[in-house]
Amino acid sequence: MKARRFGVALLLVGFGLGPVAPAPAVAAPSDGRQFKQGYQDGFDRGLQAARDDCEKPARAETFKITDYTRGYVLGFDRGFDAGAADYCPID
Repeated sequence: MKARRFGVALLLVGFGLGPVAPAPAVAAPSDGRQFKQGYQDGFDRGLQAARDDCEKPARAETFKITDYTRGYVLGFDRGFDAGAADYCPID
């Protein structure tokens, strides 16, 4: 469990320290709605994955990074961890 948390923390640090490209002039306003929706969807799916079989599915490496996908990835990991604590047997 600690190794999974360390991996999630390392992933978040990597996202935070990565190079930042300038936003194009026609970019949508970043008010957080897409991130929040992605987080909510990801949390729900992670919780459901923990309920179903207690195995975290492999993440695809070919998705486009957007505010929605950042929120989804973060929400999925947190939702799965929360569901695993409630639904998965401790070895």
